[in-house]
Amino acid sequence: MSPIFILDNASVPARFGITASVWANRLGLPLWSLRPEFSGDVPDSHQHVSRAGYCVTSGLWRSDTLCEEVRDVAHLPDADAVIVLSESDVPLIATLIGQRLYSDERDGGLTLRDGTQTLLHLTTDRYGRWLTSPATPAGAVLRIGLVGREADHRLVYPATLGSLGDAAAALGFDLEVHFLPPAELSAGLHELDSLHGVVLPGGSSMAAVTGQIRIAQETFARGLPTLGLCLGMQSMMTAAVRQSAGFEQAILAEVAPDAVQHSFVAFADGFHRCGVLPFTSSAALPAGSEAIGEMHYNHRYRFNPQFLPQLAASGVRVSAQTGDIVEAVSLPEHPFWHGVQGHPELMSRPDAPHPLFTAFLLKALSAPE
Repeated sequence: MSPIFILDNASVPARFGITASVWANRLGLPLWSLRPEFSGDVPDSHQHVSRAGYCVTSGLWRSDTLCEEVRDVAHLPDADAVIVLSESDVPLIATLIGQRLYSDERDGGLTLRDGTQTLLHLTTDRYGRWLTSPATPAGAVLRIGLVGREADHRLVYPATLGSLGDAAAALGFDLEVHFLPPAELSAGLHELDSLHGVVLPGGSSMAAVTGQIRIAQETFARGLPTLGLCLGMQSMMTAAVRQSAGFEQAILAEVAPDAVQHSFVAFADGFHRCGVLPFTSSAALPAGSEAIGEMHYNHRYRFNPQFLPQLAASGVRVSAQTGDIVEAVSLPEHPFWHGVQGHPELMSRPDAPHPLFTAFLLKALSAPE
């Protein structure tokens, strides 16, 4: 069987490869991608962690059959695969044998065609989830704060917002997502006043860290349910360390290399921990976490073990650990204050939301008005 090439005209990272992922999932064929490039302010264009141990285009996060993303056409398979590439790269496959399909982004939808007929049509819901028939939200309304610019969550790295949508749909909740750009936070963090919970996401921008730490300090004090992911967990732990006298200036080495107190430090050998690795939780994490089993990881920095006494003094405990790498933290006396070093959002699916997101929303439901 010759490969199926899907020529994708998506203009933003969050939409590239969506139809190809769905089509490859349906056919049970491995998905390959010829790495696209995007112009503009799109820092997290290639932040989906693959099992192969590197990061690929963020729009591919829903693929269940993703094999590889390559930069050279010569490295693509010549049979039994779905291959997605940018429409602008069509000349690169001019001599290659295989069916051509066309993924078209227009009028708010995504359509896959074979030139004569429509094979697939997807529309998006309020959470940026591309579905054949988006569900109508019903039930309890929750106001959830998601740190970051709305454009980044909708157009560049869609997994966190989409995972909130997966959990909300499964629970029958209707979410009002309030985006909280770190650079635009008020002095008193009044943006948090009406919220039932906050998600501190990961990301490659260190400019977000100061704002994330401020929010983590505030949700700690208020008892506001909080879920931290990768960089979000690092911000939470830094906020906890800062509660100890003399450690008020602790900061990530990645943010301020010359600072005196580094809450997170680079691996001694410069190691980049990237891939899907085993995850074992403790009873401190929410019910259902024991079934997680594995997590996507993408980090070069780990918690500084010298600050474990300060972390413990805040009441925060380590709830998952691999060797000297802290994988998760929890604040037992808090309604819900959990962070994980990995990216659980990358494992969520519409029919199987990640248990951490489900537990977070359930606890947010009981948060006082």
